[in-house]
Amino acid sequence: MSTATLTETQRQVMPAVMDRLIPAVEALLGAGAMGLLEEVERLTAEHDRYGRALVQFLEALSDVMSSAENENFPALDGAQQDQAIQKIEQALPQNFATVLEVVCLAYYNEPKVHVRIDWHGGAPQPAGFALPPFDAALLDTARQRPPFWRQD
Repeated sequence: MSTATLTETQRQVMPAVMDRLIPAVEALLGAGAMGLLEEVERLTAEHDRYGRALVQFLEALSDVMSSAENENFPALDGAQQDQAIQKIEQALPQNFATVLEVVCLAYYNEPKVHVRIDWHGGAPQPAGFALPPFDAALLDTARQRPPFWRQD
């Protein structure tokens, strides 16, 4: 269990970051606009590596924004946001990859995304692959063997 919690400022920045990592496609909203921050926070609370990476990523983003004399990431245009994120990707590639992973996990767990990509989860049976009828003769050899277990 991770103890990483986001500050209110980080919670305001994160949806804009998520929208840059996974932008809108046609009528499907980006990851941030879809309201997936709670799911990202849930995943980071359950998995330490996600929590640590996200906090470090957001702290690095804050440093980048402070050095650019503009601390309002959501107010930047898309190209400026991408530049800030790319700086972190170059400086902290493993953290960036882990943050991208957790955002992707939240995004691809969303039913709206399943519809968009035409993905049908769940077990393949009973509506999945056609199976041939079971041939009970396959068990004949095993049935002829003496028991190899102890009977009490």
